[in-house]
Amino acid sequence: LMELNQEPSCEAILPHSVYNSEGEATIVLVHGAFQSRREWDMVISYFPENYHLLIPDMPGHGESRFVKPFSVNKAASLIARLITKCAIGGQAHVVGFSLGAHVAIEVASLYPERVKDVFVSGYELFNHSSFSQCIPYVLWIMLRCENMVPRSVIKWLMDGADLERADTSICTLSLCRAIVDAMTEAKWPSPWKSRTLIVAAGKGGLIPSNDHPGDAIKLLRIANSLTSSTVAATHPLMRHPWNRQDPWLFAQTIQAWFEKRELPDGFQYL
Repeated sequence: LMELNQEPSCEAILPHSVYNSEGEATIVLVHGAFQSRREWDMVISYFPENYHLLIPDMPGHGESRFVKPFSVNKAASLIARLITKCAIGGQAHVVGFSLGAHVAIEVASLYPERVKDVFVSGYELFNHSSFSQCIPYVLWIMLRCENMVPRSVIKWLMDGADLERADTSICTLSLCRAIVDAMTEAKWPSPWKSRTLIVAAGKGGLIPSNDHPGDAIKLLRIANSLTSSTVAATHPLMRHPWNRQDPWLFAQTIQAWFEKRELPDGFQYL
């Protein structure tokens, strides 16, 4: 792994998709755990052509499944390398969802010269306890059980969220352990300077799919130790995977933040 603040090498980059290569500013979209860059398929159609989009597969996922082992630090290093080589001017706005939110913050913290503004949603940490050793096994089982539920039922229970089945070929116990390790309480990031919007989805219900506003507020306090430009917000109608529940709103919120406009209606600041 690279030393902190070391410039990433340009020898290799993560497999990724590119949209609007003639755009004026680059946005990197970082997906969540056990998914791939396909997670953004419903969002990208709502971006105007003036945005150049880079959408990588994180280590251990999608076409990067053989890039192992997964760690937030390693993923951040490889995404910084992608920005260096492929982003306009070697800088990008960075968007991270769920596990990708951890990676986006790590990129901003370790490679500030590569990052403009940041948007993260669904940043959460597990309680660090003896039970956390069991979480990888629970996660491994849950992913397989969830895949057996008809997508129409999931969509109904999740207010229209169109969730793809997890790729169980990559959902190994070792990857589950690496992801749980990356999301324990001991893994709070170092402060970073990039202007950042932190979103915690607010809707739970029969399926507890809301995010943790307490984690968003703590992340906000860490960021504000260096800058006052970061804010945290929640939306009471959005569930954790709201990039698949309301992709139009997700894309509009990203654009509003990066263009320094007011957030769309419905958001409440924390």
